[in-house]
Amino acid sequence: MLNNEKVFGKIVKIEGIHVLIEITEKDIANKISLFMGSGDFAVSINKLLFSVLPSGKKVVGRITKIFDRNMFDQNSIFINASDRFLIEADLIGIHDDYLKKFDSGINHYPIIGSEVYAVNERIQKAVLDIGSKWRIEVGKSFNDPNISISANPDILFGKHLGVFGNTGTGKTCTLASIIQGIKRRIYKNIDGSKSEISPKIIIFDSNSEYDRAFSREEFKVRIITKNELKLPHYHLNFSEYYKFLGASQGVQAPVLKASIKQLRVRENDGKKFKLSDVPTEIKKYLMDQAVKGADNERNKTFSFSQWYGWNATMINRIERLIEDEDLISMIETDLNTVEEILQSDDEVILIQADFNKDELDIVMFLFSKLIYEWSIKNRDNQKKNHVLILFEEAHRYINEDDAEEYKLGSFYIERLAREGRKFGISLIISSQRPSELSTTVVSQCNSFIVHRITNKRDFDVINKILSTNNQNLLSIIPGLEKQYAIVVGEAFGYSDVIKLFDANPTPKSDDPEVISNWNYTTKDIGDVQVGLDNESALDEFIREIIDHTQTKSIDSNDDLE
Repeated sequence: MLNNEKVFGKIVKIEGIHVLIEITEKDIANKISLFMGSGDFAVSINKLLFSVLPSGKKVVGRITKIFDRNMFDQNSIFINASDRFLIEADLIGIHDDYLKKFDSGINHYPIIGSEVYAVNERIQKAVLDIGSKWRIEVGKSFNDPNISISANPDILFGKHLGVFGNTGTGKTCTLASIIQGIKRRIYKNIDGSKSEISPKIIIFDSNSEYDRAFSREEFKVRIITKNELKLPHYHLNFSEYYKFLGASQGVQAPVLKASIKQLRVRENDGKKFKLSDVPTEIKKYLMDQAVKGADNERNKTFSFSQWYGWNATMINRIERLIEDEDLISMIETDLNTVEEILQSDDEVILIQADFNKDELDIVMFLFSKLIYEWSIKNRDNQKKNHVLILFEEAHRYINEDDAEEYKLGSFYIERLAREGRKFGISLIISSQRPSELSTTVVSQCNSFIVHRITNKRDFDVINKILSTNNQNLLSIIPGLEKQYAIVVGEAFGYSDVIKLFDANPTPKSDDPEVISNWNYTTKDIGDVQVGLDNESALDEFIREIIDHTQTKSIDSNDDLE
């Protein structure tokens, strides 16, 4: 035994980072759980163990399989051996008792026959240590509910985070809990003191779920409705206008550029002009080109109808855009919601993003452009205003399959994903369909919180996210309960299954109560509609009607229904 640490077996096989362990202790054989996260058992799936290296350091592994060595022996029913259980484990790193430090990765291997021990609390904490000045507690260990799991907030909120899972698995509550934790559960690692923080968080609330989750007393909250959102288009450059208005590079792009230039000159402004004037200006430009060609005897050019035919698709797209009154009022304005947000003292900004897909594509394009532009201009400020943006239901507008048809939103969000961190912009990408997300955006995420996923395509994406020594966690994902998730990536000291802290208050993402809603009968009496929950209530209602009519004198000519 090693300082009273509990030995339960010995190593009988080593193959890469995989080791096979034979149970040697009789009392341990009766305390084995074939299920993960069983705190009452000495050995269970996903628990940690260690063996001592010749150097005195400890190599730490994670249990991936437990099975009966005689399971294929037809005579095993007559065998009464205490060492009949075998354990498979993956080695994950090395703990140095002298430095009290755990390092991921394996550079030395144990010897065949080495004893194997259950980890103590000191090693467990070293494995979970995030090695940073600050920590934010996000949940409890599934293996040991007494241990809090923390993340490095500088990485969790300073780089990009992906939160994935099927609908109904708790993604929205997880995000609400983590954002609430910015005020409640960020501590200094040195003395454990709590930190007072004033964040800047923008949430694209696709389903209007987050309003309830953020108290007005705790956070400075601002809600921006669809009609209040103002994103002026004139901040775009010419190449962005080509993309925004769908101008092809052959003929349409030069025509559009010339028309915008002329409008800017006419408005006596280097940038501003009205989109509603663009179709008329394009037609004037095309007519001028046709007239110039007609006046040139030596070198005749094309007619107006030819010019118009080449530009008709672009003109039609612009005219359709102008006809959308809600959209044009949003983008043809001198107001700038992005600047208002970033210059305000508001901490949580909820943008109600209940747009259709075409509108949402344009909104995301202009919003991302404006926030990127503002961040570049203010990157040298002494006090950088770091911004965290949460994209809910991200597959709706950061979609790989729709890249050709709906490509505006993805264009600048991908740029934010690649370059935003340099300018103080971090992203949280939340989606129930990670397989539909832009691969560029997913690849830029440094940390992930993965709830239950069962779809094969989505499962394949998670498979690529997990590193080699975390592949055993893949088999756990389809069976995760609600509020449980796998945390993996740079922000977390160790990839593990955890139970996320409750959100309080919770967002409006409650499971539907279908039967309660259906269990409601209505009865129309004249112009009055009365709700009746059950048969006894209906009987009571009829009795009240009878009693009421008996108190009135009814003429023979009256009709009572």
